Amino acid sequence: MSPSLTRIVHLSIAPEHREAFEAYVAQKIKVVADQPGCLSATWLRAHDGTYFTYSQWRGEEFLENYRRSATFAEIWPTLKTWFDAPARAWSCDTLTPSSC
Repeated sequence: MSPSLTRIVHLSIAPEHREAFEAYVAQKIKVVADQPGCLSATWLRAHDGTYFTYSQWRGEEFLENYRRSATFAEIWPTLKTWFDAPARAWSCDTLTPSSC
């Protein structure tokens, strides 16, 4: 089954916190990927030192269930302590499955 929703979140992390941020996300990205309805979760670092999470979900309801979960309630407040700008997020309909 191809994903029906892709969630992209841009995270701007203060330079002095990037090492701690990377260590934390390295531990937590699998926890997110294991949530019901999550088909994949990846995090990326741009060449300018900002970060993105890229996750694919079976549908909006699965993403919303995750956002109301104890797991999200633990992860998101921790991440926010390292921000140097507000996060930006997009939920996109997935039009084509990955074929690479």
